[in-house]
Amino acid sequence: MALAAVIKRSQASTMMELEIELKNASDTLKLWDETSISLSAGCDLFMRYVTRTSALEYEDFHTAKSRLIERGERFGEISLKARKTIAMLGQDFIFDGSNILVHGFSRVVLALLKMASSNGKHFSVFCTEGRPDNTGIKMTKELVAVGVPIKLIIDSAVAYTMEKVDLVLFGADGVVESGGIINMMGTYQTALVAHSMNKPVYVAAESYKFARLYPLDQTDMSPAPRSIDFGVPSIVDTDSSARDYTPPQYLTLLFTDLGVLTPSAVSDELIKLYL
Repeated sequence: MALAAVIKRSQASTMMELEIELKNASDTLKLWDETSISLSAGCDLFMRYVTRTSALEYEDFHTAKSRLIERGERFGEISLKARKTIAMLGQDFIFDGSNILVHGFSRVVLALLKMASSNGKHFSVFCTEGRPDNTGIKMTKELVAVGVPIKLIIDSAVAYTMEKVDLVLFGADGVVESGGIINMMGTYQTALVAHSMNKPVYVAAESYKFARLYPLDQTDMSPAPRSIDFGVPSIVDTDSSARDYTPPQYLTLLFTDLGVLTPSAVSDELIKLYL
């Protein structure tokens, strides 16, 4: 919506000037949080969505600008509705009496669980505490408010709890070309445990989080450190990484506003988005 507003307020007199102004605005937004995959991917997708029309080459400038504004606002509307669309699709995979494990806090996972509950489905949730910022406590409070039975567990109790779990549900900071996800630290190990016990692992993520990245291992990601006081001597080397990469072989399905996808289908959707 911010980028659409840039187009509206632009004083540019040519398409080239307008595209340069829009690109500068996009780059400025990305600088606000250089570690945010969804912000960077969302800006890139917006640029592709609003400018990829050959009709702009044959129209006068004012008509072309109006077309860009129209497409920009449309992109914003689609993004705003994404969470509701995902919740509607994902709730069908939650059955009565199921025990669901979630990791930390995710707005789209919360929306999905709330919708399933409001539609009369009865289920229980195990939520990790999500250290060091305790995002799981926020998720717990949100679900308690809508009457969902929830049990908060420490992060290291994932394997201990997994026997009681019927499915695992993650959000994502980013969905990469391989079909894997980048998400808060601990997602990878939770998926590994679930996979070893044959528990389905679902991911709820908006399509604007689809990023043109192809990490091969944990070291391929851009750093996103948290500020953590471990309370140990300064001579001790500590790792405060905020997120990890979960390869696609440990994920079952992705719930997106483009539909329910297998991890292998993500690359096809990315090609469509960027064409």
